Amino acid sequence: MVASPDSPQLVGAEECIELIFPCEKSRPGLRTFRQWQAQGYIPVHRIGRRTYFDPVQVRAAIERRFRIAPAEVR
Repeated sequence: MVASPDSPQLVGAEECIELIFPCEKSRPGLRTFRQWQAQGYIPVHRIGRRTYFDPVQVRAAIERRFRIAPAEVR
């Protein structure tokens, strides 16, 4: 069962990717997602040895980090 990406929840990396990127062809791989985690681009919650993600927070972080501003019109 896939919940809405707007509801507060903690999920694993693969489910977080599925929630944020619904189109299978355009989603990043797990390795890329884990690199973003290691570089501090996305927030993570650690409980013991496991890592969980809040899809709402992750999406906001991705939008802040990777958004390209439109070019100025002359």
